Amino acid sequence: MIERPDFLKWGDPARLFPIVADSSREQRITSILLAVMTQVPALAAELLGTAGIRIGVRSRVEAFTEVVLIEESEAKNRPDGLVVVTTGKSKWSALIEAKIGKSDLEPEQVQRYIEMARDNGIDAVITISNQFVTRADHSPVQMSKVLLRKVGLYHWSWMSIVTACKILQHQQSIEDTEQAFLLRELLRYLEDPRTGVERFSQMGADWKDLTQRINNGASLKKSDDDVANAIGCWIEEERDLCLQLSRHVGQTVETMMERKYRIDPAARIKASIAALIDCPILKSTYRVPDCAGDIEVAANLQLRTISVSMKVKAPLDKKSTKARTNWLLKMLKQDDPRILVSAHWPGRAAPTQKPLEMLHKDPELIQTDNPTLAPHSFEITLVDSTGKRFGGRRTFIEDVEAIVPAFYDLVGQNLRAWQPAPPRPVKSKLDEALTEVVEQEVEPSTEPPEQTD
Repeated sequence: MIERPDFLKWGDPARLFPIVADSSREQRITSILLAVMTQVPALAAELLGTAGIRIGVRSRVEAFTEVVLIEESEAKNRPDGLVVVTTGKSKWSALIEAKIGKSDLEPEQVQRYIEMARDNGIDAVITISNQFVTRADHSPVQMSKVLLRKVGLYHWSWMSIVTACKILQHQQSIEDTEQAFLLRELLRYLEDPRTGVERFSQMGADWKDLTQRINNGASLKKSDDDVANAIGCWIEEERDLCLQLSRHVGQTVETMMERKYRIDPAARIKASIAALIDCPILKSTYRVPDCAGDIEVAANLQLRTISVSMKVKAPLDKKSTKARTNWLLKMLKQDDPRILVSAHWPGRAAPTQKPLEMLHKDPELIQTDNPTLAPHSFEITLVDSTGKRFGGRRTFIEDVEAIVPAFYDLVGQNLRAWQPAPPRPVKSKLDEALTEVVEQEVEPSTEPPEQTD
């Protein structure tokens, strides 16, 4: 039997089949998720690992719903759940607050739960909603750093939970048949649209006006609401796309950014706004495990194009431009009129660019003006001009989410990074001299054999 923690006045163990009102979708989905986490250690490890918690063979995961804490018993301060991880003599706990459908997290409510966690000795608060963040330790709501000195704040989107389930399935990480069944049923439940789990599907209401202003040559300001909204939406789409790529390849894909922005999301938003004003391009970078290079996605608001690109080093053991280009072309066998190849050259020579289909006919077309130079690297880019669809809130997202996996299928999965061959053993001068002597001794004589009577 599960014993309630000392700080818990009331809390029902998380049920796989909760008995709640039809309108209580949040209670139902939270209870089901927490119940499966207690029975499937691999899922608990995958999710709680984002909060820095390691689930080992000696760890026990317990969960409660509709919890009432000793220090606060008001109805409005009733979190949706509680997770307790016990490993040996150490314990870690987190309050759970979940939203579903179009409901967003309320900063005041999250703050109350952080204060409750602090007062009751609870280590963290985990929020769950359809809002997307780049990392689990980034929150959709702004909280005072002072408030978070003793309590951690983490966030999971429902789609990140779906992705975690799919990756575990793809990697066949769960051998226990009952646990595999529970995971499969949870995934089936979360993927049903009636549960309220949603992916990011459209830009903000002022997206069309922003793209039109840029198209008309208007100057942007840091104080413009549509600029800030565009950055916020792009970051949400960045995370959703990262999750989609993870499901596409069956492994965890990372969003790449400078370290200072990993620990300070607000600074990243501020820098992104300044970058968009300076150059109207939205950019994101993704790292797929074992891929030849990072994948960069760029949406040019002025040209109304979406581009996806990768860079690879040219094989330095090949001397000519033709040989180095053929090395690349052997990996990119499938033509697509949207794919361009850029060659980067030593010194001050400007990059040259040609369509992939043209290079398949003549690899030397990409040669720069100086025929003695050979490229040191290549950049492969898929560029799609989406026209009017670029200004559509939904159509823009649809195109981004179609172009990126298409690029991976055509280019990303086929590229292999060049590596120099390992060095050959160096023979000593003595070995070389001895070899020379032996070769001379066994060298056949050129004189005719002596005649005998």
